[in-house]
Amino acid sequence: MLTILHILFAVLTFGFAVYGLLTKNFEYQNFMILSMGMMMLVMGLKEFRRKRKWVAYLMFLAAAFILFVAANIFLTSP
Repeated sequence: MLTILHILFAVLTFGFAVYGLLTKNFEYQNFMILSMGMMMLVMGLKEFRRKRKWVAYLMFLAAAFILFVAANIFLTSP
């Protein structure tokens, strides 16, 4: 299940990034950052289940920062 979520969020992140680069329209960049944060959170959960706690904590920290940035963008953008 975590692998499916990981792939789903990776495809969403890649899709939003490619769309922005090809069209020069960065309107959906907020959703790209949100999906990237969720992908990092799922990767942290996968590493935690593999008993690689140090890597999992780093991924959780990165996910928390990315999700904080995404929430900040969503709350401050008009």
